[in-house]
Amino acid sequence: MYKQKLVSAYIIDDSQDAIEVLAHMLENNFSVEVVGKATDAETAVNEVIDKEPDIIFVDVELPSMSGLDFCTLIRSEVKPETKVVFYTGHEKYLLDAIRREAFDYLMKPATEQELSQIMTRYYENKLAGIPQATPRVNQHLPIILVVNAKSEHLTKQMQDIAFFRYNKDRKLWEVICTDKNCYILRHRTTSDVILNYSPDFVQIHKSYIVNINHIKKIQDSTCILAEPLEEIKELKISKNYRSSLMDAFYSM
Repeated sequence: MYKQKLVSAYIIDDSQDAIEVLAHMLENNFSVEVVGKATDAETAVNEVIDKEPDIIFVDVELPSMSGLDFCTLIRSEVKPETKVVFYTGHEKYLLDAIRREAFDYLMKPATEQELSQIMTRYYENKLAGIPQATPRVNQHLPIILVVNAKSEHLTKQMQDIAFFRYNKDRKLWEVICTDKNCYILRHRTTSDVILNYSPDFVQIHKSYIVNINHIKKIQDSTCILAEPLEEIKELKISKNYRSSLMDAFYSM
C-alpha cells in the first residue's frame, strides 16, 4: 500500500552518523520525508526558511551557533506551526528548550519507542488543529489520519470512508473503507474528533458513525450501504440519533 509522506522534517546535528540514524527511523517508521540535513546550524538557516519543514530536529551543541540560538533565530522566519525538537545527549538544556517553546526533547541515542511517542504526539497535535469542514458542496475533501496496527501513519480520502465502528474489546475506534479494509484509529480518537472531520459523518449509534454519502437506504432501524458494502447489516440506528440521521439524509 502506498504510504503518503505526511510530514517534512529537517535534521541538524554535527554528527553525520546521528543524522542518518534519525533520518532512517523517521522515513521508514513514521511517514516522514527528510527534506534537509546539515551539520552546522548557521549554514542551515536559509535552507530551513526556504524549505519550511513541518518539524526540525536540532542538536544543542553545534559549531558556530548553538541549537538554542538557532531556534530563537528562525522562530519568526518559519511558519507558526513548525515544531522544534531538540535532539541531544545532554539533559541540562531541557529548561532552556522549554523557554524557547520547544515541542519536545529527544535524548541520544534515540530509540524507536521514544521517537514514536514524539511523533504520535505530533500527529495528534496536527490532527487537533484541523478545522471543522464547511458544507460539502465543491469543498476540498479533508484527509483522514489513520494509524494501523503496524504503527504506519496513512491517509484516506473522505470518499474512501464508509463508516466508523467502536471496538469495545480494544476500546478504540476503527474505520471501515469502501474497499472493505479496516484500519485502527489512534487511541485518543473520540466520536467528537471523527464528527468534526465533516458534516458528512453522522452518528447513528454510540458505536457507529456513517459517511452519509454511502447510505443507499434506511430500512427500519438499519442503514443499508451502497455497493460493494450492501451486505453489511450491523449499522443499527439508535433512537437517540435517528432524528439527526434523517435530517442529514434528506438534506443530501
